[in-house]
Amino acid sequence: MSGTSSSRGVLVGVDGSASATAALRWAVAEARTRTTTLEVVHVAEDADRGSRGQPPDDVLDEALAIAATHTVDGTPHIDGLRLTGSPAPLLARQSHDAAMVVVGRHGNATRFRRLLGSVTTGVLHHAHCPVAVVHADPPPVRRSTRTKRQPVLVGIDGSRWSGAAAEVAFVEASARRVNVLALYVCDEPEQSPGTGSRSSFLIEEGQAVLAESLAPLRDRHPSVTVHTLIRFEDPARQLLIQGERAQLVVVGSRGRGAVTGLLLGSVSATVAGEMRNPVIVVGRS
Repeated sequence: MSGTSSSRGVLVGVDGSASATAALRWAVAEARTRTTTLEVVHVAEDADRGSRGQPPDDVLDEALAIAATHTVDGTPHIDGLRLTGSPAPLLARQSHDAAMVVVGRHGNATRFRRLLGSVTTGVLHHAHCPVAVVHADPPPVRRSTRTKRQPVLVGIDGSRWSGAAAEVAFVEASARRVNVLALYVCDEPEQSPGTGSRSSFLIEEGQAVLAESLAPLRDRHPSVTVHTLIRFEDPARQLLIQGERAQLVVVGSRGRGAVTGLLLGSVSATVAGEMRNPVIVVGRS
């Protein structure tokens, strides 16, 4: 079991559920892509019982064994950490010096399978670094070579949170050697033919927001090709649609319309809860 360090790389929470196991496998690949370490964390809610009655030691040991089978030439380096208490606050506390926290969409205790689990929601609310949410059920099978070339999708709305998300999206795309697809969704519905002046104005506004948001990132990541897309109305739905052709979706924890003090926006919560591809939610930490 490892202690804390100044930089803990990627952290993944496990509880023995299928969703956590999917998150674990994704976290191993993410740590390898980032050339950083992986810390596997299991939080038992009391000293005696783990997930589904498994002893806490068994939950972590099984996770570490699974993670080891997905390393390549011993990379990434993997540590384990056992904690006892409330999972969401403890995982959020561990995120202080982590590059990313990875969680499954829901754990063993979730009754409503389409919703985010309480632990995942708690981590999204309080983590001090980006949080990746991984679905237990992968999207429909695609040709592997095509999947590897699929872009990283990021939602852009001109807010500080979408700016932070764009930075993460470029880093992820650069590491994967794929393109970024930047999506801007206009607040209003598209006008019908013959009354398109308002739509033209909204498109121009969207293009300006995309240009301003992406310009510094293009300069910092010249190897990343960027494609932009403008759609109308319902940002969550548009992200879910476009996310089907991406390998990863990145969103800000809040949008430009977020009320001060709101910890997780409705768009990010919906996308993290319903998207079957991995989703990274980025706060302005």
